[in-house]
Amino acid sequence: MFFNRKTLGLEIYNNGIAFVLAGVKRSFPYVERYAVARFPGDIVRASMKEANIIEPDVLRAAISDCYAKLSTKIKRVALSIPDAAGRVMLVNMEMPVKDKQEGLDHVRWKLKKNFPLDISDLHLDYQVIRHDGAGSALVLVSLVSRGVVREYEDMLLELELEPSFVDFASFNLYRVFSSRLDMQEHSLYISLSRGSLSVFIFQDGSLEFYRNKFLGYNEVDPARLFREISSSLLVYSDMKGGLKPRNVFCYVSGESGEMLRSLLVEAIGIEPVFMDTVAIASGAKQQMDRETIPDILTALGAASRSLS
Repeated sequence: MFFNRKTLGLEIYNNGIAFVLAGVKRSFPYVERYAVARFPGDIVRASMKEANIIEPDVLRAAISDCYAKLSTKIKRVALSIPDAAGRVMLVNMEMPVKDKQEGLDHVRWKLKKNFPLDISDLHLDYQVIRHDGAGSALVLVSLVSRGVVREYEDMLLELELEPSFVDFASFNLYRVFSSRLDMQEHSLYISLSRGSLSVFIFQDGSLEFYRNKFLGYNEVDPARLFREISSSLLVYSDMKGGLKPRNVFCYVSGESGEMLRSLLVEAIGIEPVFMDTVAIASGAKQQMDRETIPDILTALGAASRSLS
């Protein structure tokens, strides 16, 4: 259910930002206005252990300038940060989740021995995906350093903006297409954007498998991409006793669409359905060409979280 109001979404990535003022029409988010800024070098270097913002003055000026171009008095901003700034994983919990705090304590206990950072230094949140038999549950866990979150939030607060949600790019990009995908069937959704490969597998409307892998900002090596996709599918198949998705959906930015299509056909034997982004440009209130669409999709997804 979407409410008829406007909201802001901001994506910060390695060498640029995208700011979107979004609304909703017929249950789909649309772009009211947008502003983007790109730079010849990195302004952000995503890391779980170290400071992310390497050019604070440049980033601060870019956010301020892009916000001014949106001509809005809205201050609350849903923020999208690179996936490599944190970690997302599916965790099986063998005990009933009675309340949020008890669930957080149990997740911390499960992760404490297997995680490279001090778990007490991490901001941790989770969402119950489904309840299984005997009180167990499958939960989606997100981890990010408290210092990293503060770094991004403080930047917005300095500019008198109010960070409402902070989420990872792969999920915000998926959010743009989620209402158009039929995940009631056994389905695979893959995205390749800003050097990051994301693999989502759904069954009966529930997320069953998730993996994000940063492949680098340079041209993607087809052999490596095939290995990463095949590895993810093999891990999932082993978990599920040989099951494979029946439907394949994907989004790719840039010119790698045909390469990804052929790799998916080879890896899983199914012709993928590519996400249609032309409607996003045609539905925007501000004029937008097709080349601009990949720049603003993740920010639009972040904005749509506040519309739901």
